[in-house]
Amino acid sequence: MKQLILISLACILIKEFSLAATSTSENKYLNDMDYYNSGVDFYENGEFKKSFIVFFNLSEKGNKDAIFNLSNMYFEGIGTTQDYSKSLKYTWLCSLNGNKKCLNKIKSLEEKLEEEEFLKISQTIPEILEKGFVDDNNPILAFQLGYWYEKISPEIDFEKSYLWYSVSVSSGIYKAMKMRDRVGKLIEKKKITEIQFQANEILTKNKYFNTKKDVE
Repeated sequence: MKQLILISLACILIKEFSLAATSTSENKYLNDMDYYNSGVDFYENGEFKKSFIVFFNLSEKGNKDAIFNLSNMYFEGIGTTQDYSKSLKYTWLCSLNGNKKCLNKIKSLEEKLEEEEFLKISQTIPEILEKGFVDDNNPILAFQLGYWYEKISPEIDFEKSYLWYSVSVSSGIYKAMKMRDRVGKLIEKKKITEIQFQANEILTKNKYFNTKKDVE
Protein backbone atom coordinates (compact mmCIF):
# COMPACT_ATOMS: atom_id res chain seq x y z
CA MET A 1 0.00 0.00 0.00
CA LYS A 2 2.82 2.39 0.95
CA GLN A 3 4.57 1.52 -2.30
CA LEU A 4 1.46 2.40 -4.32
CA ILE A 5 1.16 5.77 -2.53
CA LEU A 6 4.83 6.52 -3.16
CA ILE A 7 4.50 5.58 -6.83
CA SER A 8 1.42 7.81 -7.17
CA LEU A 9 3.22 10.74 -5.54
CA ALA A 10 6.22 10.20 -7.81
CA CYS A 11 3.96 10.26 -10.89
CA ILE A 12 2.32 13.49 -9.74
CA LEU A 13 5.68 15.16 -9.13
CA ILE A 14 7.04 14.03 -12.50
CA LYS A 15 3.94 15.42 -14.21
CA GLU A 16 4.24 18.77 -12.41
CA PHE A 17 7.93 19.12 -13.23
CA SER A 18 7.20 18.16 -16.81
CA LEU A 19 4.54 20.85 -17.14
CA ALA A 20 6.82 23.41 -15.53
CA ALA A 21 9.61 22.51 -17.93
CA THR A 22 7.27 22.74 -20.91
CA SER A 23 6.00 26.14 -19.80
CA THR A 24 9.55 27.41 -19.30
CA SER A 25 10.62 25.99 -22.65
CA GLU A 26 7.72 27.69 -24.45
CA ASN A 27 8.44 31.06 -22.82
CA LYS A 28 12.13 30.71 -23.63
CA TYR A 29 11.42 30.94 -27.35
CA LEU A 30 8.88 33.77 -27.21
CA ASN A 31 10.08 37.12 -28.54
CA ASP A 32 9.46 40.17 -26.38
CA MET A 33 6.31 41.16 -28.25
CA ASP A 34 4.76 37.70 -27.85
CA TYR A 35 5.81 37.61 -24.21
CA TYR A 36 4.27 41.04 -23.62
CA ASN A 37 1.04 39.96 -25.30
CA SER A 38 0.94 36.91 -23.02
CA GLY A 39 1.06 39.32 -20.08
CA VAL A 40 -1.84 41.30 -21.56
CA ASP A 41 -3.81 38.07 -21.99
CA PHE A 42 -3.13 37.09 -18.38
CA TYR A 43 -4.35 40.51 -17.25
CA GLU A 44 -7.53 40.40 -19.33
CA ASN A 45 -8.26 36.91 -17.98
CA GLY A 46 -7.88 38.10 -14.39
CA GLU A 47 -4.58 36.26 -13.84
CA PHE A 48 -2.96 39.38 -12.43
CA LYS A 49 -0.04 37.75 -10.62
CA LYS A 50 1.11 36.04 -13.83
CA SER A 51 0.61 39.28 -15.71
CA PHE A 52 2.69 41.16 -13.15
CA ILE A 53 5.58 38.68 -13.50
CA VAL A 54 5.61 39.11 -17.29
CA PHE A 55 5.61 42.91 -17.09
CA PHE A 56 8.25 42.91 -14.36
CA ASN A 57 10.58 40.71 -16.43
CA LEU A 58 10.14 42.90 -19.49
CA SER A 59 10.63 46.09 -17.49
CA GLU A 60 14.07 44.81 -16.54
CA LYS A 61 14.84 44.87 -20.26
CA GLY A 62 13.56 48.44 -20.61
CA ASN A 63 10.23 47.64 -22.28
CA LYS A 64 8.29 50.95 -22.25
CA ASP A 65 4.79 49.46 -22.11
CA ALA A 66 5.75 47.03 -19.35
CA ILE A 67 7.21 49.87 -17.27
CA PHE A 68 3.98 51.85 -17.71
CA ASN A 69 1.88 48.85 -16.68
CA LEU A 70 4.02 48.22 -13.59
CA SER A 71 3.65 51.82 -12.47
CA ASN A 72 -0.13 51.35 -12.53
CA MET A 73 -0.16 47.88 -10.96
CA TYR A 74 1.93 49.05 -8.02
CA PHE A 75 -0.26 52.14 -7.70
CA GLU A 76 -3.51 50.16 -7.64
CA GLY A 77 -2.19 47.02 -5.94
CA ILE A 78 -3.11 44.74 -8.85
CA GLY A 79 -1.11 41.50 -9.09
CA THR A 80 1.03 42.67 -6.20
CA THR A 81 0.66 44.65 -2.98
CA GLN A 82 0.03 48.37 -3.29
CA ASP A 83 3.34 50.20 -3.09
CA TYR A 84 3.49 53.94 -3.78
CA SER A 85 7.30 54.02 -3.57
CA LYS A 86 7.72 51.39 -6.29
CA SER A 87 4.93 52.97 -8.30
CA LEU A 88 6.84 56.27 -8.17
CA LYS A 89 10.04 54.57 -9.31
CA TYR A 90 8.37 53.07 -12.39
CA THR A 91 6.35 56.23 -13.01
CA TRP A 92 9.56 58.25 -13.21
CA LEU A 93 11.14 55.68 -15.53
CA CYS A 94 7.97 55.76 -17.60
CA SER A 95 8.11 59.58 -17.74
CA LEU A 96 11.58 59.39 -19.24
CA ASN A 97 10.01 57.52 -22.16
CA GLY A 98 7.83 60.58 -22.83
CA ASN A 99 4.61 59.17 -21.39
CA LYS A 100 2.44 62.16 -20.41
CA LYS A 101 0.15 60.02 -18.24
CA CYS A 102 3.13 59.13 -16.08
CA LEU A 103 4.29 62.74 -15.91
CA ASN A 104 0.85 63.75 -14.68
CA LYS A 105 0.78 60.96 -12.07
CA ILE A 106 3.97 62.09 -10.32
CA LYS A 107 2.16 64.88 -8.47
CA SER A 108 -0.45 62.55 -6.99
CA LEU A 109 2.29 60.15 -5.84
CA GLU A 110 4.23 62.99 -4.27
CA GLU A 111 1.16 63.80 -2.18
CA LYS A 112 0.98 60.20 -0.94
CA LEU A 113 4.62 59.95 0.19
CA GLU A 114 6.75 61.66 2.79
CA GLU A 115 9.17 64.18 1.27
CA GLU A 116 12.16 62.16 2.49
CA GLU A 117 10.89 59.00 0.78
CA PHE A 118 10.03 60.93 -2.38
CA LEU A 119 13.60 62.28 -2.63
CA LYS A 120 15.09 58.92 -1.70
CA ILE A 121 13.33 57.23 -4.62
CA SER A 122 14.44 60.03 -6.95
CA GLN A 123 18.07 59.20 -6.16
CA THR A 124 17.64 55.65 -7.44
CA ILE A 125 16.64 56.78 -10.96
CA PRO A 126 20.06 58.08 -12.12
CA GLU A 127 21.66 55.00 -10.52
CA ILE A 128 19.45 52.73 -12.64
CA LEU A 129 20.13 54.73 -15.81
CA GLU A 130 23.89 54.93 -15.27
CA LYS A 131 24.13 51.20 -14.59
CA GLY A 132 22.16 50.47 -17.75
CA PHE A 133 24.37 52.80 -19.79
CA VAL A 134 27.52 51.05 -18.57
CA ASP A 135 26.23 47.46 -18.65
CA ASP A 136 24.40 47.66 -21.97
CA ASN A 137 26.35 50.47 -23.66
CA ASN A 138 22.97 52.09 -24.37
CA PRO A 139 23.26 55.78 -25.39
CA ILE A 140 19.50 56.32 -24.99
CA LEU A 141 20.02 56.00 -21.23
CA ALA A 142 22.66 58.77 -21.35
CA PHE A 143 20.09 60.94 -23.12
CA GLN A 144 17.49 60.09 -20.48
CA LEU A 145 19.95 61.08 -17.76
CA GLY A 146 20.36 64.47 -19.40
CA TYR A 147 16.60 64.90 -19.59
CA TRP A 148 16.16 63.69 -16.01
CA TYR A 149 18.51 66.32 -14.60
CA GLU A 150 17.10 69.08 -16.80
CA LYS A 151 13.35 68.53 -16.55
CA ILE A 152 12.15 65.78 -14.21
CA SER A 153 14.37 65.39 -11.14
CA PRO A 154 13.10 67.09 -7.96
CA GLU A 155 16.62 68.53 -7.76
CA ILE A 156 17.36 70.07 -11.19
CA ASP A 157 21.07 70.02 -12.04
CA PHE A 158 22.04 71.71 -15.32
CA GLU A 159 25.68 70.71 -15.03
CA LYS A 160 24.84 67.00 -14.84
CA SER A 161 22.25 67.48 -17.56
CA TYR A 162 24.89 69.02 -19.86
CA LEU A 163 27.29 66.20 -18.98
CA TRP A 164 24.93 63.42 -19.99
CA TYR A 165 23.53 65.20 -23.03
CA SER A 166 27.16 65.56 -24.18
CA VAL A 167 27.80 61.84 -23.68
CA SER A 168 24.62 60.93 -25.55
CA VAL A 169 25.46 63.17 -28.53
CA SER A 170 28.96 61.70 -28.78
CA SER A 171 27.38 58.23 -28.59
CA GLY A 172 25.18 58.93 -31.59
CA ILE A 173 22.01 60.55 -30.17
CA TYR A 174 22.29 63.70 -32.30
CA LYS A 175 18.82 64.97 -31.41
CA ALA A 176 20.32 65.84 -28.01
CA MET A 177 22.55 68.55 -29.55
CA LYS A 178 19.99 71.33 -29.17
CA MET A 179 19.22 70.27 -25.61
CA ARG A 180 22.91 70.13 -24.71
CA ASP A 181 23.53 73.60 -26.15
CA ARG A 182 20.38 74.98 -24.50
CA VAL A 183 21.50 73.79 -21.08
CA GLY A 184 25.08 74.90 -21.77
CA LYS A 185 23.94 78.52 -21.96
CA LEU A 186 22.96 78.29 -18.28
CA ILE A 187 26.43 77.20 -17.12
CA GLU A 188 29.60 79.24 -16.58
CA LYS A 189 32.23 78.95 -19.36
CA LYS A 190 34.91 77.71 -16.96
CA LYS A 191 32.60 74.97 -15.70
CA ILE A 192 31.69 73.95 -19.25
CA THR A 193 35.32 73.05 -19.95
CA GLU A 194 35.47 70.86 -16.83
CA ILE A 195 32.24 69.07 -17.73
CA GLN A 196 33.40 68.46 -21.30
CA PHE A 197 36.49 66.76 -19.91
CA GLN A 198 34.31 64.59 -17.64
CA ALA A 199 32.08 63.66 -20.57
CA ASN A 200 35.10 62.56 -22.60
CA GLU A 201 36.31 60.43 -19.68
CA ILE A 202 32.93 58.71 -19.37
CA LEU A 203 32.69 58.10 -23.10
CA THR A 204 36.26 56.82 -23.43
CA LYS A 205 35.98 54.55 -20.42
CA ASN A 206 32.71 53.05 -21.63
CA LYS A 207 33.94 52.66 -25.20
CA TYR A 208 37.33 51.10 -24.58
CA PHE A 209 37.29 49.72 -21.05
CA ASN A 210 33.81 48.25 -20.65
CA THR A 211 34.84 44.72 -19.63
CA LYS A 212 31.24 43.42 -19.57
CA LYS A 213 30.81 44.46 -23.19
CA ASP A 214 34.13 42.78 -24.14
CA VAL A 215 33.08 39.51 -22.50
CA GLU A 216 29.88 39.47 -24.54
